[in-house]
Amino acid sequence: MKRLRLSSNHEMLCLDANTRLADSSSATPVLKIVCPSLVRLDADMKFQPALAASWTIEDDYRVFTFKLQENAYFHSGRPVTAEAVAWNYNRLFDSRVGSLLAVDYAGVESIRAIAKDTVEFRYPEPFPALLYQLSGRTHIADDSQTQPVGAGPFQVTDWVRGSHLTMKRFDKYYEPGLPLADEIVVTWAPDSAYRLDLIERGEVDIVESVPAKAADDLRKRGLLESASTASPRKLSFAFNCGIPPFDDVRMRQAVAHAVDREAVVETFFGSYAHVFDAAYAAGSQWAPDLDPISVDLEKARSLVKEAGYADGVTIRTVTTNVAPIPRVAQAVAADLAQIGITLDIRGYDDPPWWPLIYLDTDWQAAFQGMGPRAHPDILFRREFMTDGTFNPVNYSNPDLDALIMRARVAVDEAEQARLYREAQVILREDLPYLPLYATDALVGWRPVVEGFGPHPLGYWDVTGVSASDWS
Repeated sequence: MKRLRLSSNHEMLCLDANTRLADSSSATPVLKIVCPSLVRLDADMKFQPALAASWTIEDDYRVFTFKLQENAYFHSGRPVTAEAVAWNYNRLFDSRVGSLLAVDYAGVESIRAIAKDTVEFRYPEPFPALLYQLSGRTHIADDSQTQPVGAGPFQVTDWVRGSHLTMKRFDKYYEPGLPLADEIVVTWAPDSAYRLDLIERGEVDIVESVPAKAADDLRKRGLLESASTASPRKLSFAFNCGIPPFDDVRMRQAVAHAVDREAVVETFFGSYAHVFDAAYAAGSQWAPDLDPISVDLEKARSLVKEAGYADGVTIRTVTTNVAPIPRVAQAVAADLAQIGITLDIRGYDDPPWWPLIYLDTDWQAAFQGMGPRAHPDILFRREFMTDGTFNPVNYSNPDLDALIMRARVAVDEAEQARLYREAQVILREDLPYLPLYATDALVGWRPVVEGFGPHPLGYWDVTGVSASDWS
């Protein structure tokens, strides 16, 4: 049996493709393998064919036409047709499905099969980000009521909650000779000590996230090869702007000047993370030129006093229990204690951290993992617009809303980037969240494993992965 054992940070809550509970960073890597979309982003962030063999873009990003792969079949045995693909995308707008994805495709005029093997998306206005949306958290499935049935290289055969997920090779996968493995077994290791124990005992072939401070030692000892790549994955300290005390921007600014973010990065990540000061970190084409937020305890205390909290305040704070975030939360709490802000930290396991805790729980502040968004349209439309599906901080700024919608239809890339940078200047002034750090995607594999590497968006590209010790 050619089996790969993969250690993931945390278990998903649901694998019902395109629904609210499956719209998560934990479900997405599995669904990418099982229910691929029309296009995909490779490790170099370049678009590659998936269920669409080719595509054309016409009329200034208003009309997109996709020609499907020949001989593509769902795991059910049914062929992948244009009608089936169009059904998947039109289903996003059905309120009974409970999808968060409808806003991502908002404004579409029609999604239809124009031939047995050809799908057309038509928009009344330009939508340059469509390929990014298609390559994100949208998946094409034949069925997902009992388990996801897609057309990917692997199909789900077993999911024992709290234990493991098993996927086996799909023999009718449309790419000849792939995948190379017969089976993938996914186990969950949110605790870094447990993750390291699995590595030490040789019980894992691929590690989704290697504990940063241990990576060099593991490599030197010959236990685990590893590699990293820059990633848009970030952690922020999010403020509930709709209720006291963080409905007052002065309190948000006070927190920003009290937290020593450089110390957090050095303590937990070393060279595998860096401080960032906007929605996009330095080096991105969308990163604005902003002065860094400085540590200034005197200024922080003055702002707290001005806001009327000179006697101190306790903040209901939530965090996932996935390492190392609980320890990061404690470090931030120690910094804030110096200015009279006490964090009452409630840790939640994942699942059901997202979305049941983050969207449905009463909190004043949260340690928010900002998921990997491939394009600003996804990030800004979801997280910072007034009606964003991932805007639980109750942040609202009509000027920002208008700017994001202008950027959404901007065809000129330079103008679009300028608008997104301008949006981040507004966010810096309003400060609905404090950017803490951006982490590299740091993955590992046993030395006998071949063909695996990091993906900026955290996807598991395992189709061409093999091991030299397979019998």
